[in-house]
Amino acid sequence: MISSDISAPAVEGGTDLVLAVAKTCLLESHLQTWSEFMASKESLFRKEALGEGEGGESSEYVFGWSQVHEEFEELVQRGIGERLIELGSSMEEFGATIASLAGAPTLTLDASMSEEASQAQAFVEILVGMMEFRAFVDIMKNKAKRDYYFDILGMWRRQLK
Repeated sequence: MISSDISAPAVEGGTDLVLAVAKTCLLESHLQTWSEFMASKESLFRKEALGEGEGGESSEYVFGWSQVHEEFEELVQRGIGERLIELGSSMEEFGATIASLAGAPTLTLDASMSEEASQAQAFVEILVGMMEFRAFVDIMKNKAKRDYYFDILGMWRRQLK
């Protein structure tokens, strides 16, 4: 469980951990796995696959979307968990660190934040954003957005120190 009651020193202290996980998540092999997973499930999100119902979305397909989202979360968490084991850390420590980074001041408003801490916070925002159900569904419904998303992640990977 992620705790939001974390002191400021935990943010700076967890930066190395978050960046190590970010670099692993952004490896070409991980991004390829995520992209292939999404491509294999995209047909569930096409308009023609939707049944009748409010907004054209049947509860069956919304439930199906939830299942796909959960599978994607598990895929991402498995990769994170494997890296944490290699680093001698835990999902609990990582969760506490990302909770503190998620609550830190906005990147552009905090000039005192180190570049590494800024990169770590940006990764946390991206990680939290892609785990949000509505954002996930939006990306799944639109291949162009999905392709752009992976292009951005690939470019960001090359910029991480």
